[in-house]
Amino acid sequence: MKSSKYQSPTRNRNQLFHRQPQARRGGVASAATSRIHGTVILGETVRGKMPPDARCHVTNLGVDLPAPPGHECSMRKGLLLKSGVVLGATLLALALAELAVRFATIYPNTLASNRVPDENVGFRASQKIPQIDSFGYRNPPNTGRAFIAIGDSQTFGFGVSSEESWPARLGQMTGKTVYNFGMGGYGLLSYHAVLNLSRDSETRAAIVALYPVNDFELFYASDADCLILENPSPFWLEQRRSLGLQWPAYPVGCLHNDYDVQAGLYDRLTQRVALLALADDVATRLTVLLGGTPKGKFPSWSSQGDVLKFPDSKDVISLNRLEKHSRSVDLQVPEVAAMWRDLPILLSSWKGLSKEGVNVGITVIPSRERVLFEYYSRQNRLPELDSRFVTHVQKQVSLEQEIRRVLEEAGISFVFALEDVYQAYVYGLKNNIPTYPPFEEGHPLKLGYAAYAAAGRRLLVKMGIQ
Repeated sequence: MKSSKYQSPTRNRNQLFHRQPQARRGGVASAATSRIHGTVILGETVRGKMPPDARCHVTNLGVDLPAPPGHECSMRKGLLLKSGVVLGATLLALALAELAVRFATIYPNTLASNRVPDENVGFRASQKIPQIDSFGYRNPPNTGRAFIAIGDSQTFGFGVSSEESWPARLGQMTGKTVYNFGMGGYGLLSYHAVLNLSRDSETRAAIVALYPVNDFELFYASDADCLILENPSPFWLEQRRSLGLQWPAYPVGCLHNDYDVQAGLYDRLTQRVALLALADDVATRLTVLLGGTPKGKFPSWSSQGDVLKFPDSKDVISLNRLEKHSRSVDLQVPEVAAMWRDLPILLSSWKGLSKEGVNVGITVIPSRERVLFEYYSRQNRLPELDSRFVTHVQKQVSLEQEIRRVLEEAGISFVFALEDVYQAYVYGLKNNIPTYPPFEEGHPLKLGYAAYAAAGRRLLVKMGIQ
């Protein structure tokens, strides 16, 4: 039968997707030929060129024909579409999860995200953190303030539950309710502001826990004091004038520690991405649970050759920490010297609160390295230790003597918690109970905080509070 001049557009559709020989005229393809490959081009096409979608889209007799199902072009487009949908859904799910984690948890658990600025004390804690009350401190709701404890992270109870912090343990020992005003990053000026502005009419006694390796240094640890100095509130302008306080300045500004300087890309991301921070924290907890050693807070603190070890225990001390603490107790450092000159002035002011019915006492908390130094010193074994360790800690010993002298001259009740922690450390060694974590960390475990509480009980007795 004679074939029709016009064929159905649907006949042999797949044949349309096989490139046909191009009729050449003067080295160029005609527009009629280019029509076979899917797109009508006005004029002529350049030899050898074809529209990018020519194999996947055909125009025949004015009818647009998509590639048939199963054709490589349809499969490729379908795959790209599915991949795009999956990628979009994944990104949306991650974004929603990130928002949920930020809203419902403490993560990314950075200083910026978990602090609420306060012009007088520097900052308080966000209530996103578990067990933080409406005032921004670590206490059960409606905790009374007849007895208050003021300090930094050693008083906050970093690394243990709220019930294991030393103010809570002191309350258990004495049957008294002790309000915990401890906050990581607080220093002498923060303590003064809390003592003057946060006590209430029922406050009878206050224990201020000095931690010498932190309290006189603004950049490394006491960044709340640095914030106070950087932008003093009306309260602080008046205190500076009336008390005659020194006003030390730190040239590089207020930045809690230099973590960002030392951190790599991953560590910087964990400070900013809540999901990643949560995953990293879970991994760290599992590492500790399985007996491993988590990475240090500062990368250089756990670098090769940086960690010092000791013969009788699993204790480790970072040389980096020792160097920072040496700077913090060096009275030749300008801002440390200025804060040191303020200490007697502040102590005199605190003692004067007795006229208002508030009895203030001081407990001096030792660093981890100071406890180890004491342990080996009493056994005449310091020569067994790294000479750098001995040299650095001897500076802390010298400052302790100066602190004792200033406290005695101020006529204020005080105790040094070194003896209590030393006894706890010896007990722990004999009974295989660690006082400190088996990795680089300056905060103690439960046994160490219980020793702080024992020192607090001794202090209450000296203050005449039974």
